[in-house]
Amino acid sequence: MKKYVILFIACILLFSCAPKKPAKVRNPVDLYIEGVNLMKNKKYDQAIKKFSEIRENYPFDPIAFVATVKLADTHFEKKDYTLASSIYEDFFNAHPEDENIPYVVYRLAECYEKLSLSLDRDQAYTLKGIERLTYLKNRFPTSTYAKDGEIRLKRLMQKISDRELYVGEFYFRTDEYNAAIYRLEYFLKKFPGAPGTDKAFFYLSMSYMNLGNLEKGQYYLDILKKEYPKSLYARTTIRQRKSLQLAKVQPRVPPAEKEVVTRKREIPLEPQAEKTVKIEKEEKGNDLEFFDEKKPIDIISDTMEGYEQGKQVIFKGNVIAKQEDLFIYSDILEAYIDEQTNEIEKAYAKGNVRIVKQQRTATSKEAMFDNNKREITLTGNVVVVSGQDKITGDTVTYYVNEDRVVVKGQKDKKAYIIVTPKQ
Repeated sequence: MKKYVILFIACILLFSCAPKKPAKVRNPVDLYIEGVNLMKNKKYDQAIKKFSEIRENYPFDPIAFVATVKLADTHFEKKDYTLASSIYEDFFNAHPEDENIPYVVYRLAECYEKLSLSLDRDQAYTLKGIERLTYLKNRFPTSTYAKDGEIRLKRLMQKISDRELYVGEFYFRTDEYNAAIYRLEYFLKKFPGAPGTDKAFFYLSMSYMNLGNLEKGQYYLDILKKEYPKSLYARTTIRQRKSLQLAKVQPRVPPAEKEVVTRKREIPLEPQAEKTVKIEKEEKGNDLEFFDEKKPIDIISDTMEGYEQGKQVIFKGNVIAKQEDLFIYSDILEAYIDEQTNEIEKAYAKGNVRIVKQQRTATSKEAMFDNNKREITLTGNVVVVSGQDKITGDTVTYYVNEDRVVVKGQKDKKAYIIVTPKQ
């Protein structure tokens, strides 16, 4: 029995010491084919494993170069542009003379365009894309990828120029006129003839004028009119500075001096009633007036649209219309142009309307300025305040030439007029 036990142990030792069967070695070509098929079937994670296995186990095999490019392509298809660009960059730096370099550089620029941020953010990726496409164009000018890259290069260059214009416009809107001038003049020098050049001339002109340099402002305005006569900015500039004249005070002969008794009049108006109020003061002008005389009005907004048919210009977003010390704020301002005189005959402000001039303010939902009828009509929760004088109502219409105010109350509310004559 002892003899059999010894024999059994010997057999176990013999088999355990026998050499193990070597593991099956995968062919890198087979791995590559499997990876490509998985990629076509959009099984990106599995394809990444195949291509990564080739790079790790067969780094010196010629097919490892191709597998590296395919690995980057797989990440690109997976929309992981950051990782894809990293792999493309490593390949570009390690194998600058490889025959796949034109394709790699083209795809690298495509990654950077995908990663490029909006105009209000950093444009580092945009600049990287321009750098790579410029290299492709200069190093491989006959490559089909270089020719295809020209369209992308123009697009990225346009984005950089748009960025400069955006920054210049931003500084203008925040009253940083010196900074606006610096960026806009850089834009004109760096990107001559680029789309938006007419807008740059417009904001440069306005910036210089706001700084009191009328000569330089007129210089850029003349260029705008000469080089871009059909531009909306050129036409709008003319209209703003010549035609947007909403009211003019007719001089009145001061009344004879007389003793004035200080008193306060509060006039409640019945619901749906309409009351015509003639307000007289012992001074020239009327404290409830807003517009003094025909002076240029400048309008800025987030966007501006022009419609030749109907002669209409629409300003949208944070609209500010400025006439010296008069400010009109609204969400939207529509200007309608008279086809005969090419002057603005009506201006329609909508949304959060606020009119401010010194101590005179008015708020409403909407406001219509009719230049032909010489009327200003405020509608929707109207409140007009001038010093101690106050008008509230649903609709307030001011007839400029007559110095007359008509107030209309809401259905279930009374309108009030509070007038305090001066001593």
